[in-house]
Amino acid sequence: MSRTHRRLMPLAALVAAFVVVTGLVAGYGARGTSAHEGEEHPAHIHSGTCGAGLGDVVYPLNNVGAPMMNASGTPEASMPMGATDAIPVDVSVTTVQTTLAELTSNPYAINVHESADNIGNYIACGNVGGEMMGSDLAIGLGELNGSGYSGVAWLHDNGDGSTTVSVFLTESGAEGAGAEASPAAATTSGSTTAAVEIKNFAFDPPSIEVAAGTTVTWTNDDQAPHTATQNGTGFQSNKIDPGASFSFTFDTPGTYEYHCEYHPNMHGTVVVK
Repeated sequence: MSRTHRRLMPLAALVAAFVVVTGLVAGYGARGTSAHEGEEHPAHIHSGTCGAGLGDVVYPLNNVGAPMMNASGTPEASMPMGATDAIPVDVSVTTVQTTLAELTSNPYAINVHESADNIGNYIACGNVGGEMMGSDLAIGLGELNGSGYSGVAWLHDNGDGSTTVSVFLTESGAEGAGAEASPAAATTSGSTTAAVEIKNFAFDPPSIEVAAGTTVTWTNDDQAPHTATQNGTGFQSNKIDPGASFSFTFDTPGTYEYHCEYHPNMHGTVVVK
């Protein structure tokens, strides 16, 4: 299959999704639709780029997964249709008062947060850029911090100085046709060593289960320094420079939660059996 065909096939699916959402926006007051009842993810357009370069919020977006609102501002009842085992998608639609040309002429990123209560935990992010398709631009939203969430944002220049931003988010462990449940933690029982990679401003895997006496090694594969610091008191790596590693032996069973002191949105867990 040619490179062109590999690219056009997913774009065709995205175009179909965009047409559906555009139709919804025309009939409603434009918010979103929730794949997980009661679950909403705040989202914003930030200055800068995903990761250490993420800057301030420039344009707030409607919560991803918030109820769709009709023209009078009343939540619209959902209407399930088709296959009952379809993989659910959270959606947000927002019109921001700027042109798409402006959004692509400066560094911007679309960032999605876990919840209003845990706003500091970023679950998906994508830099605004790529190949234009007429008045439209599609960008990918990559998973952050082991959230299991990834997706696509579609930006459409309305020609009146505004841009409609549609965010589609899905969870890798969501139940549906072809979806396989992901293990909650990587298990390394029976081994005396375990490894955690620090990459893309996240601990990978974010949670591991090990036997008592296991030595866990964190290796920094990012371009920025990080730490592996136990919450409260406990193990402390201090600064782990790019390419460097830190090891700690867990002799006592328990659950050890940790974070990066430089990037508080980075969290991890070691469960010792």
